[in-house]
Amino acid sequence: MQNRVMQQLKFNRWHERQLFGSFAWLLSCLLCGFLFAAIVEFVGINFSGIFSILTLIVLYGIGIAIIELFRRFWMQFSFAQHCASSATCDNCGSYGLFEVRVGAWPIYARCNKCDHQWVIGQDDA
Repeated sequence: MQNRVMQQLKFNRWHERQLFGSFAWLLSCLLCGFLFAAIVEFVGINFSGIFSILTLIVLYGIGIAIIELFRRFWMQFSFAQHCASSATCDNCGSYGLFEVRVGAWPIYARCNKCDHQWVIGQDDA
């Protein structure tokens, strides 16, 4: 169902969804950062015994989550920007006036103006 929806989207709309998704990862990363700071501030690590070890384990888990969430943000954001930099039709020169067919990698595009088809996001070598 989602692939059919994505097939009918224009590139600008697809790019917008990619950016919204990436910034959702960034927002999650920031919320985990606030949670990390709140635990350090309110609970602290000055206790002894099992409570201190449990606090450190929770903080370690949140730290790993922060790193993973930021990595996902950066991967999706840089992918969307890389695709946007190669989103010009080679035949007629129009930017973003095409439909995107997304399954996995690669992303196929068809220009609405001249009906030219190409692959978005491949390095031009």
